[in-house]
Amino acid sequence: MKEENFKNIENLLSKLDSDRSWILKNIDKGKWSELRIELATLEREISKFILRAKEYNCNNDKS
Repeated sequence: MKEENFKNIENLLSKLDSDRSWILKNIDKGKWSELRIELATLEREISKFILRAKEYNCNNDKS
């Protein structure tokens, strides 16, 4: 069961990273210029969250 949970988390993180990438690409294309600052902040926070979650997942996988 533990391994299944790790796979589910990895799958969710992968989907979240795809969404983060999509946001970044659209910001760079000039979409939503009125929300650029807020969306860039959101993209950075998502990126930090993904890194922390992967680190947590990796550390717990070793236990």
